[in-house]
Amino acid sequence: MTIPAPADTYERARRLANYWLFTVDLQCRRLKSSEAEDEQFVLRRWVDFEFLVVALTRFRRAVALAAGLPELQPVLSIGLQVFDSELPSLKRLRDTAEHFDDYAVDRGHDIRIMRQSLEVSALSGDGTVLVWLGEELDSTLALTAAARLFATLQKASRQFESANQ
Repeated sequence: MTIPAPADTYERARRLANYWLFTVDLQCRRLKSSEAEDEQFVLRRWVDFEFLVVALTRFRRAVALAAGLPELQPVLSIGLQVFDSELPSLKRLRDTAEHFDDYAVDRGHDIRIMRQSLEVSALSGDGTVLVWLGEELDSTLALTAAARLFATLQKASRQFESANQ
């Protein structure tokens, strides 16, 4: 198997980041909406937050893929640091949700998280902010941070394309 050309890796990373940014936007819109199933499934917004965490994490990973290219690394590594500072709870929420089975029996890596806290959370009145595990995730701020990072990726692409012509 051959290693893809840097331009191919960049294009794939950009397409994937674009896909996941649209998914982040979709989840944010769902959090602001009322759905027919809300009366039967009162945890729907909580689930939508879980999907938002997945979408944000995959979006970040797509940008990190592009940041692995030497021409883009300087700009995108700063963009990723800013994104992480704007969403400091993302990694902890993702890790806990992904490894809930370990935390459910008190075997998770983060000893501050007890099994009882897995099912205890709060949502803001408008459903756009989740408070879970002592962390807060504001979906509106998350979408803004993701859009800003995607703009950085697009701007860096122009530098990448001019350097590879």
